[in-house]
Amino acid sequence: MLCVVFQSQRSWIDDTFCKRECIKFIPACGDIHRFEFFLSPPRCCCGRLVGEHTWLETGPFMSHWPGPQAVQEERWSVECHTQASATDAYGTIDFQDSADLETRKLRNTQLSAEALLQLMLREWQMERPKLLLTVHGGAENFPLPLKVRQAFSKGLITAAQSTGAWIFTDGINTGVSLYVGEAVKAYGTNGRRKRNAVGVTPWGVIDNHGDLIGRDVLRPYQPLRSPLSKTVCLNSLHSHFLLVDDGTLGKHGCQLGLRRKLERHIQLQKIHPRVNQGVPVVCVVVEGGPDIVSMVLDYVSSVPPVPVFVFEGSGRSADLLAFLHKQTAMDRCAVPLSSSTNYLYIYKTQITIFDSESEDQQEADCAILMATLKGTPPPALNQLGTALAWDRADVANKHIQVYGQYWQVGSLEQAMLDALIMDRVGFVKLLIDNGMSMNRFLTVSRLEELYNTQQGPTDNFLHHLVEDVKQNHIPKGYRVSLIDVGQVIEYLIGGAYRSTYTRKHFRAYYNHLHTHCMVSDHGRVSGRLFSCTLHPPQSPNNSPSCKPVFHTAQPYKRKRSMVPRDPKEAQQQSSKLGDSSLVVFNFNDLFVWAVLQRRQQMALFLWQHGEEAMVRATVACKLYRAMAHEAKQSNMDDTTAEQLKTYSLDFGQLAVDVLDNAFRQNERMAMKLLTSEMEAWSHFTCLQMAVSSRLRPFVSHSCTQMLLTDLWTGRLNMRKNSWFKIILSILMPPAILLLDFKSQADMSHVPQSQEALQFIWDTGRPEAAQEEGHTVTKVPKSDTVIPVTTPCLFWTRRLYEFYNTPVVKFMFHTMSYLAFLMLFSYTVLVKMEDRPSTQEWLVIVYIVSTAVEKIREVFMSEPRKPSQKLKVWFGEYWNVSDFLAILLFLVGLALRWHSGSYRTAGRITYCLDIIFWYVRMLDLLAVNQHAGHYLTMITKMTSNMFYIVVMMAIVLLSFGVSRKAILSPDEAPSWSLLRDVVNQPYWMMFGEGYPDEIDACAEGKPCAPGAFLHPFLQAVYLFFQYLIMVNVLLALLNNVYFKMKSTSKKLWMYNRYRYIMTYQEKPWLPPPLVSLSHVTLCVTTIYRKHRELYLGREELKRLHEFEDRCVIAYFHKKKQDVLCSQIHRIRATAERAEEMGVVIGEVSERVHFIQDSLQVLDSQLGQLQVLSALAVDTLTLLSASDSLQQKEAHLGHCRPIAHSHHHSPNSCTLPHIDITPCHTPKAYHSTPPSLLWGLTSLSHPMEKNNLMRLAHTIPFTPAGEEVSVYSLEEVEAAGAESSVISWSPRGLSAVLQPLSSEGCLDGALRRAMRVLCTWAEGDILSVGCVYVVKAFQPKVIRTWQRVFHSDTPLQLCLREIQQQRAAQKLMHVFNQVKPENVPLSPRFLDVSLLHCHSDGQWLTIERNMLGDFRKYNNNTGEEITPCCGMEETLLAFSHWTYQYSCRELLVLDIQGVGSELTDPSVIRADDKSLTGDMVFGPANLGDTAIQSFVLKHTCNSCCKNLGLSDINCSLWVDPRHTILASRGSLKIHSKINK
Repeated sequence: MLCVVFQSQRSWIDDTFCKRECIKFIPACGDIHRFEFFLSPPRCCCGRLVGEHTWLETGPFMSHWPGPQAVQEERWSVECHTQASATDAYGTIDFQDSADLETRKLRNTQLSAEALLQLMLREWQMERPKLLLTVHGGAENFPLPLKVRQAFSKGLITAAQSTGAWIFTDGINTGVSLYVGEAVKAYGTNGRRKRNAVGVTPWGVIDNHGDLIGRDVLRPYQPLRSPLSKTVCLNSLHSHFLLVDDGTLGKHGCQLGLRRKLERHIQLQKIHPRVNQGVPVVCVVVEGGPDIVSMVLDYVSSVPPVPVFVFEGSGRSADLLAFLHKQTAMDRCAVPLSSSTNYLYIYKTQITIFDSESEDQQEADCAILMATLKGTPPPALNQLGTALAWDRADVANKHIQVYGQYWQVGSLEQAMLDALIMDRVGFVKLLIDNGMSMNRFLTVSRLEELYNTQQGPTDNFLHHLVEDVKQNHIPKGYRVSLIDVGQVIEYLIGGAYRSTYTRKHFRAYYNHLHTHCMVSDHGRVSGRLFSCTLHPPQSPNNSPSCKPVFHTAQPYKRKRSMVPRDPKEAQQQSSKLGDSSLVVFNFNDLFVWAVLQRRQQMALFLWQHGEEAMVRATVACKLYRAMAHEAKQSNMDDTTAEQLKTYSLDFGQLAVDVLDNAFRQNERMAMKLLTSEMEAWSHFTCLQMAVSSRLRPFVSHSCTQMLLTDLWTGRLNMRKNSWFKIILSILMPPAILLLDFKSQADMSHVPQSQEALQFIWDTGRPEAAQEEGHTVTKVPKSDTVIPVTTPCLFWTRRLYEFYNTPVVKFMFHTMSYLAFLMLFSYTVLVKMEDRPSTQEWLVIVYIVSTAVEKIREVFMSEPRKPSQKLKVWFGEYWNVSDFLAILLFLVGLALRWHSGSYRTAGRITYCLDIIFWYVRMLDLLAVNQHAGHYLTMITKMTSNMFYIVVMMAIVLLSFGVSRKAILSPDEAPSWSLLRDVVNQPYWMMFGEGYPDEIDACAEGKPCAPGAFLHPFLQAVYLFFQYLIMVNVLLALLNNVYFKMKSTSKKLWMYNRYRYIMTYQEKPWLPPPLVSLSHVTLCVTTIYRKHRELYLGREELKRLHEFEDRCVIAYFHKKKQDVLCSQIHRIRATAERAEEMGVVIGEVSERVHFIQDSLQVLDSQLGQLQVLSALAVDTLTLLSASDSLQQKEAHLGHCRPIAHSHHHSPNSCTLPHIDITPCHTPKAYHSTPPSLLWGLTSLSHPMEKNNLMRLAHTIPFTPAGEEVSVYSLEEVEAAGAESSVISWSPRGLSAVLQPLSSEGCLDGALRRAMRVLCTWAEGDILSVGCVYVVKAFQPKVIRTWQRVFHSDTPLQLCLREIQQQRAAQKLMHVFNQVKPENVPLSPRFLDVSLLHCHSDGQWLTIERNMLGDFRKYNNNTGEEITPCCGMEETLLAFSHWTYQYSCRELLVLDIQGVGSELTDPSVIRADDKSLTGDMVFGPANLGDTAIQSFVLKHTCNSCCKNLGLSDINCSLWVDPRHTILASRGSLKIHSKINK
């Protein structure tokens, strides 16, 4: 099937797109009159040579060319002289300079834009554009200022990525397309699918376009071209290419027509299915030539006009357009207008100029989008729809007037509906902030449209939930109703929750709207439900607190009589229903929609609006958790379930954070938030919803635990010895009057039942207080204080409060339960008589009354359906245990009334049943804070060990069955086989090995065939079961223990709610006296009472205001935390650093410009000074020749003038003058230093201009000391293999700053110091690098002053540099002649001569080496023991230099860091120490060092690889080496001696 699809796509491209080839040769106009076929082959008008044409059979041959005269009248055209054929270049381009291979290309000719758009959307899988940015500008490379480049790059890519735009360029690797590629690389995404940068490029101008030919294949392409070539390369940072082929070669411009046609076609497409606008197009202009101006005029004058965005400062046409735009904006009459300028004036509103240098300029992306909106039709609603499709609420907020502008009726409501469906959170916020009312906006039809939308991350998940609720398959296209949504909500939340959409009054209202729509359609049923928009009835009192409460829970069924047959009757019913405010939608309905549609960002935003934020967070947590469970049960992908679970945790954390913030502000109000009844959420409390959603951090919070403690202790005010006081009061009721009770103010946050409120409750009324003997104290109103009464309770009230406290109920029931266990134990331990004894009767009464209490719990539970009641009740483990215990006891009771074996069976049933009742005591221990942790651990261990136990059982059965079958082959069928299979293998797990039965054939016992296998099977079984499975089980339990140890306390706090609520609802009398409580309940009421916190309207309003303040404080704190976070600080620092980098870059460019200008000026000044000096000399000589004192004047300046004795008679020039320098040379002459000259004046005419003085005028003055640096230069001589080493003609200036004067850098002969180069002339030194300067020790200088009487430091430095240069040359030759098995190539550093201006000192300077500095041998011939290849190579190098130089030279004292070496000693046998003939440095020890090296050197493997002979026993020298020496080292010495 994949192959068929591939072939169909390929055939569609072949049939649709084509290429063009020239089929007739017509010479270009310039070649007609100079045609010489053999000397200068002509070119066709298509740009190809004759041989480059692919002649068709119908085309002319070259011999048939009629000549220049015939061709002169025919003009070449694409339509007449080219032929179309199927395209042969489409597929994927593999750019060799990029790792991304997803660049698609297509070679085509001028075809319909519709086919191209279909290709881009269907074949290339590009997303539909919401904006088209077409970039035009210079095709050649041009410099772009830094600010303009950054604004263009960031603005273009930000605008494209935030709106989902396409970018059109020429796609070449030069000009503005290159800048677009760099922008995509700097600010774009990694995936090419999200880039959508399309290059529309002429096929004939692409360099090596033949490499791209191929049908649907991957073609490698190298975007490198020759500098002399006129072709261009493709830019590798574009995602797609349209290669336009019109049959020409090397001609630009053929792509413009196709590009403009494609832009117009895209402009006709809808920007979004819900927005009735076309795709906006904007032209971005950067630089450009003259053709850009005409192109801009074409864009702005088209219909509809295309806005143009010009980057001012980019150069040429862009700057010209900016200038003309500013001139036309000033005054039209003040400037004479040309035709082009007149057009610009007419369409100046469509042109936007962006000045990146202006401080008041907005961001480039916003400016581009604002310019785009200029091309949108005038109504503001169209602009709002365009910005809505872009999801750029900031643009709409700043530049589209929403508030205070005239809007058509329903236009903003439609915009809100579109924003919700398109999941545009920013626009929803914008519309809400500008007065959009949800009560007016939300209707039944709009809510259903929202629920039935297919946009966003729905994946029809809601339809799956509806199918689960309805228990049948729903057809495709089924329209989900609000009643279906209500059933889904009830299904997800579970328990007793009832949605507003499933209540009777809403069903009646919904049915009425349905009927009204059918009647209004003239009696015909419409195919679409609610095709008309119906608003809910509004009234002044339609707030949530005014909603009527319905206590019925039956689903509403529409009766036939309710369907009006007469339209008038329907209108009357509509008016009656319209007067009642039964249905009012608000943010809660929209919030639930966002949650069910899995729109997390929209849900988070809507959560911030409206009331009851904390309970809504718990509702979302519950819904998401249930949806995650359903997704996992429905075998959906794991990503969906994990995503829903993450959403649930997010809202759970929100609820915990809000609770924590409220608890910090006001504890009482926070507890009221937990216990107040939420009418909009099925009269649930926030705490109930949190427990239902298993939000453990919320339940284990300190606020919740304090509330549960108050619920547990009730009005009892006891801190110490509470258990003792309660037990004493239960046993001695008069002691109740001695206990302390809390006041009404202390219990204001605790929910109470209606029964408690009716029991002479002190509500603050003076009458009630007088009846109870209370004194009412009035205090000022606040959020936490209500009217307070003195704690003087009447004795009947004390009794009621004591026995209805959960902790008292727990103690009373526990004492009764312990007594029951004692009686039951006695009953089963003694002999069972024919008739039950008194103790047994008490047990029977206790269990029967307990059964009645369980039945009451089931029917009084919150769910409305009996099946749901049973499901919720059996969902608790201890209820299942109680049910089995009661059922087993009733079975035993029925059996004990019979005689014989039935009575025995009944007694055994009693014995088994008492196990359940004893295990039930564990639940009583769970109330305790310490014992409850361990019970939680045991429960978790039991659930986790299930699979391990199953695997152990499988291993046990595998061994037990085979063992029994082998040892007992003759067993008859019986149930005892099951026991025998499991019995002994089970006990073997606990160490019982049954050694007597291991060997069945021992001691001569008869054994079954195959019994010898039993010991082997038992050994394998014990190994797997005892050593592996049991240890795995123990390790699992140990892991669970340590894991639960840290969380068991929170789990116990979470389970504590169940314990407290269980005894909160229990009757205060325990079984068997609980029947009296049942009778009391039946008498007082026939329906259950809720324990909820009843609040008045004002108090509820204050509670909601307090919650709103907490939410605002929470978000403020969260914002502050984000601002103070390390990530935000790092991001802010990075932004500031980027801004500083831009400023520094601009300053650096200006500094470089100033430096270049100063260098040019300095050069010109130097030339002027030279010319002025020559002019002065010439004028002096001319004036001296006219006087008798010419000789005296000339002797003070130069040698005698030698006049030419051969003058040309026709010559009018001056005679040649030979000016020879005197003892003191002139300042403008250059004298380089040499080994034999002792001159210290190393000046130059350019140095007289004082370059350092000019450099000091630069804003940043380098710090340090001024020096001059001289370097050795190697110049090729006349011979091919010879070169001359000479000093640089002049010293280059630099500034060095000392870093340290560490003693560790000093040696025996020289001192060293690290310096930092802060400025340097040319590239003699690198600015910012660290160097090492070295000077000879004073004692060394004093020693050698006997030889070099003047300039001793200079002479020593020159010989040190000469020495290292010689070693460097030898190392260079060594690296060339060494074999391949010696891979290492060490080298010596370059050393230069340094002259310090301040003290006139001569030094040497070289680059600083970082790393471990090591010394491999010294100048006495001692060497280290090599341990690696580098050390062997360097020691072998010393051996090689001795043999290579025919035993004349030896390089020792090799030292450095890694492969970088410095400070060698070149030993020369005939070098005379302490004489002026010394060639190398003072470290040369001569023959002594050579003899020591010969004795101490040990040849290594590297010496053998080099073919070196043993230095101690062989005097033979390789002739090849001798030749090399004559050409190499000896030549070096000769040159150095020069």
